[in-house]
Amino acid sequence: MYLKAVLFDLDGTLIDSYKDIGIHLNKTLRQFGRQQVDIEDVKHMVGGGARELLSRFFSDELLEEALEVFREHYMAEPVCYTKPFEGVEEALKYLKDRGIKLAVVTNKMESLSSFILEKLGLTDYFCCLVGGDTYPEKKPSPLPLLEVMKSVRVSPEEAIMIGDTDTDLKAGRLAGVNRGLAMWGYVRVKEEKPDFILESPLDLKKLV
Repeated sequence: MYLKAVLFDLDGTLIDSYKDIGIHLNKTLRQFGRQQVDIEDVKHMVGGGARELLSRFFSDELLEEALEVFREHYMAEPVCYTKPFEGVEEALKYLKDRGIKLAVVTNKMESLSSFILEKLGLTDYFCCLVGGDTYPEKKPSPLPLLEVMKSVRVSPEEAIMIGDTDTDLKAGRLAGVNRGLAMWGYVRVKEEKPDFILESPLDLKKLV
């Protein structure tokens, strides 16, 4: 594989963020008088964006209101426990130093994702950031991946999508790119089969 671009999922791939997501989810549930969840369980709910997460707990009538409350809480304190996974920054530096284009393709809101990357000191590694609200469609649609590849001028054969869920892997398959499963993440994969199994972020070095 001749690699020119690596597209990364954010939550559960680049950053370990489930605790902060869980804290703000519980604040929201509490505000609506709902039973709170075990924060460890949130690890297995992350990946589809805030709407998908909140739809597990709220009916259509309350979903928009709950989403607004959740986003207010999250935007106020997005980085309390969130941190890059061990080895992520070393891997990013290695790839960037070799001229590989790096991008983030997440279903989290673009502005929130940008703020978190900045707080964690990761912004400068990436030439492109796409959130769940950047385009009319989000993962598992291939559209965000196709737009990123168009932006950095690489073909699908020259790119790989790295993620930890079926959502990431399906988007990669539909976009025609190679797909790597981030085994260090939250790993919610039942249907898709990755091209590469990566046990650690440092395994990315082997792809170049």
